[in-house]
Amino acid sequence: MKLVHFTLQEQFHFGMITDANEFIDLDTACRDYYGVNPVKGADPSRFRDMQQFFRGGADSVALTNKIQEYIDRRRKAGWTPRAATGARYLFKAEEGVKLLAPVVHGSKIYCLASNSRSHVLEQGKPLPKQPYVFTRFANSLVGPSEPLVLNPAGAFPDVELELAAIIGKSGKRIPAEKAMEHVAGYTIALDMGYRDLQYPGEGPVDWVMGKGFDATMAVGPWVVPKEEIGDPYPLGMELKVGGTVRQKGDTSDYIFRLPDILAHLSKGITLEAGDLLSLGSLGGVPGYEFGKESRKLAAGDQVEASIEKIGRLVIPVRAEAVPRPGAPGTAPPA
Repeated sequence: MKLVHFTLQEQFHFGMITDANEFIDLDTACRDYYGVNPVKGADPSRFRDMQQFFRGGADSVALTNKIQEYIDRRRKAGWTPRAATGARYLFKAEEGVKLLAPVVHGSKIYCLASNSRSHVLEQGKPLPKQPYVFTRFANSLVGPSEPLVLNPAGAFPDVELELAAIIGKSGKRIPAEKAMEHVAGYTIALDMGYRDLQYPGEGPVDWVMGKGFDATMAVGPWVVPKEEIGDPYPLGMELKVGGTVRQKGDTSDYIFRLPDILAHLSKGITLEAGDLLSLGSLGGVPGYEFGKESRKLAAGDQVEASIEKIGRLVIPVRAEAVPRPGAPGTAPPA
């Protein structure tokens, strides 16, 4: 099951992609399903957005499977899936569907640093004693239909592949043994940053300038529910840039795993449905270790990330268009 956010003719939809690469608006499809298969007390609008889906947990996954079976039966009977209201809910990619980042608007974004043995080793650092976390904001996110954007303020852009988990059940002070009850599913994250801005000379690490620029974190292309992934350790991971492998390994390399990370963060933070946790980078393959010039991204590069049981995320790299002096939004001359 591949859960997605997408737009068609500028209208937002929450839904899923079928094996035939068609897009189902799950909100409308759910209303249609309950209109034909009424269930006492059921909420036909329970799939208004991904956050509501996550809150339903395994029940949401089971209902979505029933909806998909219902749609398949209708199609075999020669019907066009269409809700009782007349609203269409099955779309084809060639109609102009645009995939968005599968992140709920307003959700918190947490990123793990130094969380794989191979990445810590290539930096010559000791293993951390507890999860080391920084945050990102929505301005840095792009979806599967958008590029990562190179800003001329940074001279050393670099990108890393990470497994990301989506919170499905809110909680605070979550015990590690119950932490996985709060995970909804998994997606792919590409964490781009500027090493020269992140490590400015002899000063402290600057996470905001290094990792907070616009269009520097790609997430997607979809979320796969945890019920379909099973144990996320190990899952194979591979990152290519321009067809060349730069990272390769699996999630067993992670130092801190989800139960410990959630227990750590939730000591003082209420984790909410839709929050995203990007679990950290692997080390680079020989020739592409951390800090090497070979890791610099350039405009025109294509980044291809794959994680076992989730899929593949392909993102182009573009240079930011610098506005001409005096253009709207620029500072006036001194």
